[in-house]
Amino acid sequence: MPASAVLGCGRHLPALTVTSDDLAARLGEPAAVIERRAGFARRAYAEPGLGPSDLARLAAEAALADAGIAAADVDLIVFATMTPDIAFPGSGCFLQDKLGCRTVGAIDVRAQCAGFLFALATADRFVRAGAATRVLVAGAEIYSSALDFSPGGAAVTPIFGDGAGVVIVGAAPSPGVRAVVLHSDATGMERFWCEFPASRHYPTRMNREALAAGRHFYVLDAEAVHAQAEAALADVTRELLERTGVAADSLAVSVVHYFGPRVARRAAERAGLPADRVVVPSESMGHVGAAGIPIALADARASGRVGRGDLVCCAAFGAGMSWGAALLEL
Repeated sequence: MPASAVLGCGRHLPALTVTSDDLAARLGEPAAVIERRAGFARRAYAEPGLGPSDLARLAAEAALADAGIAAADVDLIVFATMTPDIAFPGSGCFLQDKLGCRTVGAIDVRAQCAGFLFALATADRFVRAGAATRVLVAGAEIYSSALDFSPGGAAVTPIFGDGAGVVIVGAAPSPGVRAVVLHSDATGMERFWCEFPASRHYPTRMNREALAAGRHFYVLDAEAVHAQAEAALADVTRELLERTGVAADSLAVSVVHYFGPRVARRAAERAGLPADRVVVPSESMGHVGAAGIPIALADARASGRVGRGDLVCCAAFGAGMSWGAALLEL
């Protein structure tokens, strides 16, 4: 059975940086309060009119160059996003067209903030089964066009930013994707969800009452989600390391991805991860959903923080509730 490995990484963040000071007047709260609640000061917003596939195209071009292959060499696209360009077709189809790939399959994956891990697992299975040899795995989000910039959104809006990350997964002599562990539990999903537009709402997917009530904005009970996330991130990291027989001290980097940076740090400590080797993507760019882990991987490779043969643990928790972890040998 073929093994799969990460052949290349790329990332893209929009040029517009939005600070807590920028948000303060619109949200009706002091910048210090916004920053203290979010846990970070800056996030990037895309230009109006762009979709996640536009950001992913730029990240994909960097990843293809890093892997030393062309778009024509890709034989499958797996695109993780919770903010698709349009209702349908999927963002993977948009990306396939924008890259000029052959008429290869393009799959969208919906696992929200943990979406990249679910997409990575999908790519790994295709390669291991011999059904694909070069898979482009994208995670990209544009949250900024769906946020509540009134005082009613003060607790949620500052959390999110826009961005994209891409890895190329391909057949290799030895496994670089060592293992992926995935979990989902819809119990209490209303604590972190977006209810409208909804196909289950008849006869229209949204009515004026729901719009006026702001039910198309994200709902987040952060304190309730924090408790579950901290435990789940620690547990799934331990599960992954026990399954693979890898000690935490053997990891070059651990990426712990969650919208609350302080919670991610506590989860890493509970899992026994060396603190000086933990990367929390939201600390530097805000919460970019499915893009967080691949951006962190691209940054770690580009900076030399990880090199060939290094082990990297990636864990994420998000809406669904969905969470998981992956062990990679880069």
